[in-house]
Amino acid sequence: MSLHKFCQRPVVTISPEENVLAACKLLRNESIGCVVAVEDGKPCGILTDRDIALTVAGNNRDPERIKVRDVMTTNPVSIPVNRKLADLTTLMHTHHVRRVPIVDDHSKVIGLVTLDDLLVLLSTEMVDMRETVSSALFRPPVPIEHLEALSLDWITSYL
Repeated sequence: MSLHKFCQRPVVTISPEENVLAACKLLRNESIGCVVAVEDGKPCGILTDRDIALTVAGNNRDPERIKVRDVMTTNPVSIPVNRKLADLTTLMHTHHVRRVPIVDDHSKVIGLVTLDDLLVLLSTEMVDMRETVSSALFRPPVPIEHLEALSLDWITSYL
């Protein structure tokens, strides 16, 4: 599966020079848990709501005086859009990350995939698989009036 699927919605980005209060407002207004810090369109960091809670609020620091750069995770792992889903999952597992920016040929951010996105995708695939297996295993019963006309081979295929 192509990673283009994860580039359908716009990525919420912020300058690393913005203050954390601006980032908090962005997270709240967009109802998201992270923003990608970019310089010249290229990812230079990821800032999560957890980063803010632990580093800023947890240390009683002023979010208006702290820059995104001071709190974000720098040099985030990213993946080119032309790679496959298997490459992405391997990357996430290897680097122990839950969010990965997707970049174009010029390393510009064009998408973001999260572990939650993968869980939704997996659950959809599992439902589809259940439907396929269920329809193959559990055929509708044959009406009793037709049983005499059925061959023994057909009847035993149910067993």
